[in-house]
Amino acid sequence: MAVKSVSDGGVYVQDIESKETISVHRRNVKGHPAVGDEVSVFIYPDVKYGLTATMYIPYAVDGEFEFLTVKRVLAGGALLDWGIDADLFLPGREQTAQLREGRPYLVYVRYDENTEKMTASMHIDNYLSNEFPEYQVNDEVDILVTKETDLGFNVIVDDKYWGLIYHNEIFEHVEFAMRTVGFVKNVREDGKLDIALQKQGYEVVDELCGQILEMLGKNGGFLPYNDKTDSALIYDKFGCSKKSFKKTIGALYRQRAIMIEDDGIRLVEK
Repeated sequence: MAVKSVSDGGVYVQDIESKETISVHRRNVKGHPAVGDEVSVFIYPDVKYGLTATMYIPYAVDGEFEFLTVKRVLAGGALLDWGIDADLFLPGREQTAQLREGRPYLVYVRYDENTEKMTASMHIDNYLSNEFPEYQVNDEVDILVTKETDLGFNVIVDDKYWGLIYHNEIFEHVEFAMRTVGFVKNVREDGKLDIALQKQGYEVVDELCGQILEMLGKNGGFLPYNDKTDSALIYDKFGCSKKSFKKTIGALYRQRAIMIEDDGIRLVEK
């Protein structure tokens, strides 16, 4: 969008291709745009003002899952903090739990064709894909952490599928409502995904080989880490699991590039 005009009441922006214009009320203007500036706007149907534009980005848009905080509970539903001037309505029929003001809940954001408004739903499974996921091992995916279980953390993958990160494969901080990047470890027969926070297999080993050799070169040919080092220290230093680290130093040892000593690893002089 390009800024067409500026006034005390806000700005008018015009689509560069279609030449259609829409007003942005001053409460929805971000910064101090000038005529001719290219700006990004979010256009949505507002209950009070009809089709409305804002320069602020909502926490989630049509087709996305997100944790949104309840601002107010009403007789017929609830108003959620959407991250913009307008609140997002969560109808009573779309709720699956008793809501409390000030608490976040996982919802799906969608455009309701019957009401012609943006709404939210807590019926999460209804909006996940029914198609079998076509991923390969180590495919990079976006994940939203939804819940901790005895096995690990449930996640929503690419806003389409359920996934799981196992506790014994987590070497960094993970928390409820966190968005991050993961890697597909396995596609199960039921269509659910096993997700890792690091890449798997020899692709990781190849990357780590170069990284470790470079670090050895910069540290006088010695690093105080080996297969006995705590996994948390391994992750902090190398950004990988202890399993991947052990595979890597094993490969370097077989290549006669390093020696594995009681207190660390040492570069072999050639």
